[in-house]
Amino acid sequence: MRNRERWVADTLLELADTLAPTLDPVNYWLCVADRYAQLIPSSSIRLAVFGVHDALPVVVNTDERLGEPSIGEFLAEEGPGIDSCESRRPVVGVRLDEATARWERLAPAALSLGFHTVHAFPFSRHEEVLGAVTILTAETTGLPEADVWIASALADAATIGMLNHRAIAGLTTTSEQLQGALSSRVIIEQAKGLVSARLEIGTEDAFHLIRHYARNHNLRIGPICERLLSRRMTAADLAASLSEHATKANHRP
Repeated sequence: MRNRERWVADTLLELADTLAPTLDPVNYWLCVADRYAQLIPSSSIRLAVFGVHDALPVVVNTDERLGEPSIGEFLAEEGPGIDSCESRRPVVGVRLDEATARWERLAPAALSLGFHTVHAFPFSRHEEVLGAVTILTAETTGLPEADVWIASALADAATIGMLNHRAIAGLTTTSEQLQGALSSRVIIEQAKGLVSARLEIGTEDAFHLIRHYARNHNLRIGPICERLLSRRMTAADLAASLSEHATKANHRP
């Protein structure tokens, strides 16, 4: 890799740039996995991140072999990625031929594919754990210390970036909900004023009239107010409906 320092700086900046609410988390994690593949070119990367609420987890494999049931299912249930999530610490330089008792199914399966050493770095910050990246290599030696530090920094940067994105997305959703509620309230107040002026009644009486119409016609108040303001309904229509309802009630047996 040419100009390693520039690559690290560019990568950290890219992973930190998550404040746009339109950011696609799946594409973001694809980028993270690709950066790990660039950091350790001879490796195969499996990145797994838990879903938010009811969302499915995001799983990225840079080597199609890792998606095969013969090893993919084992990686989802045991291995360095699971261990790093539980401990919230990196798992570095574990020889697979020495881990057959530790990972009874994964270690033999990975060895059969030509992998010899595994590493994992958790995406965690304080009490938050988003998932982990697992690095499998055919090498029998561990990662250089500089690569371990960079891999840890990428995991931290990705975690902070995604947590910031989720926070901004949550604030955006809340803001939109509040804006919607405020806009609805403004429309209702305007409709109350219009009906009050047209029928020469108080604003509270105007609101009761609108609400009465909504109940009788199984409608929501908001759309009725929008009709009034757009002149698709008149205050006289509300009053006529009230009179019709009263007439029907008086003629009931």
